[in-house]
Amino acid sequence: MSAFSDARRPRRIASGIGLLGFGTLLLAQDPFDPTGDAGFYDASVSHPERLTVSALILLASAVLTVPAIGGIIHQARDRGSLLAHLGALFTLLGALGHMGLTTVYLVMRSLAGGDPAQMRAFEGRLNADPALVVFFVLLTSFGLGLALLAWAAWRAGLIGWWAPALITFVAIAHNALPDDPPIVVKLGAIGAIAVVFGRLGIRTLRLSDADWDVTATVGHQPAPTGRHYGRA
Repeated sequence: MSAFSDARRPRRIASGIGLLGFGTLLLAQDPFDPTGDAGFYDASVSHPERLTVSALILLASAVLTVPAIGGIIHQARDRGSLLAHLGALFTLLGALGHMGLTTVYLVMRSLAGGDPAQMRAFEGRLNADPALVVFFVLLTSFGLGLALLAWAAWRAGLIGWWAPALITFVAIAHNALPDDPPIVVKLGAIGAIAVVFGRLGIRTLRLSDADWDVTATVGHQPAPTGRHYGRA
């Protein structure tokens, strides 16, 4: 069977790369983001290049989130299917929020070319706009979705219980902590996401094409190495 008629391998590889990549890119994006210590105007004046790089990395992460979602849905299609589909919905909403934030970052670069007083006034009106509640809902959905996807992966026997427990803690802490927590706390939270879903990504990439089509069961999943992954 040719690579063109058998789509299992590209789907598996895309899912593995997505799972491994989206959290890793989120972790890489945060140090570039200049808006943590300053507003959009100050960031656009002082660090326009960092604002651009941050936006593009965030966009790449959002794109990779889509095949990552598909990878969890596929492998949890028997046990954990409901959790996987609910998680997919909320995570996709979060990815849309990241795409929207990417657009905002790129548009805000143009603030540097305007009158400082007027640009700061515009930034103030933007931050006070009630319509921003849409962004809040989308970005909050991301953490909820990741927690549901992690529980679906555990239910399907793809990873140990520690993984969804950790992601759930991160999602709750993200909503409970101030808007701009210490950098160590922020990187630790994003790092937890990168570790959990990166582990799932590596596991997915190590599967054979035949094992990719085998529905997982709690406690055991066939793999090329013969290892059991249900108690990761």
